Amino acid sequence: MSTNRPARQSAPINRRMDIQEARLEQITRLLIWEGRLSRAQLMERFGLSGTRASEWLKEFRDARPDWAEWDTKLRSLVTTRAAYLAVEKNEAAAVSFMGLTEPEVIAFDDDSTLVMPWDFSRVSPYVFSRLRLAIRDSIRVAFRYSSMTRPITHDRVIEPHSIIRAGRRWHVRGYCTERKDFRDFVLGRMSDVALTDELCKHHVGDDEKWNRTVKVRLIAHPLLSEVQAQVVRREFFAGTAARITTCRGPLVPYFIQELRAATNIERQLPPDYQLAIDNREECKEWLFPT
Repeated sequence: MSTNRPARQSAPINRRMDIQEARLEQITRLLIWEGRLSRAQLMERFGLSGTRASEWLKEFRDARPDWAEWDTKLRSLVTTRAAYLAVEKNEAAAVSFMGLTEPEVIAFDDDSTLVMPWDFSRVSPYVFSRLRLAIRDSIRVAFRYSSMTRPITHDRVIEPHSIIRAGRRWHVRGYCTERKDFRDFVLGRMSDVALTDELCKHHVGDDEKWNRTVKVRLIAHPLLSEVQAQVVRREFFAGTAARITTCRGPLVPYFIQELRAATNIERQLPPDYQLAIDNREECKEWLFPT
């Protein structure tokens, strides 16, 4: 009988350890992606009392002392560069702590169902958190950037207002001080991201294009046979003839690209294109060139 007592006593201890580990992972994920974490944030997110939130923060600092520093002015834990280096260096830690955009294969209990999101556009948590902080504090952010039109890496400064996952990639939208206009930037093409001391002069309310909504009418590609069109309608429109989706103007091209919907039905043909845009003229100003 006595040999069973330690096993019975260890069960509550193991449960407490599991709870602490889960709590530590939650705080780590928030700090990595948010860039800083305050007692007020924990109270709001998890419904904690002020005392309990303080205990959570202390528990984290004791467990990972090199991962965060206390900022007396902000009254928050601020993530250190060492934390980002540790996570980016360790793929297992990245999957465990980030919880976003990482390629994964999820097997259900009977191994008969797999979810396999092939996502090659991994987001740097350091870049993501710098943009989050810039938006939250309404300050400019400087970085190095390259694109298909300007592949040579160059300096850019923007006043960001939104981070968006459009299809397979993450973008940040903000006012570009070089182009004197609001633009989209792909996070995976940004490097050497740094917060500046300059306050933003342009905000989300000033972004006229962002604040415009566009109705996109999707139909089965007109060059499909009637039987093929019925298959597409059942799959995408619950059997109806079309589907209308409303989205922000700058997001229209990403939405269409992700669905692989034809904008030029004479050049973009089935079976590669099974959907088509029925109101191309209304969407014309937002479309990528075909």
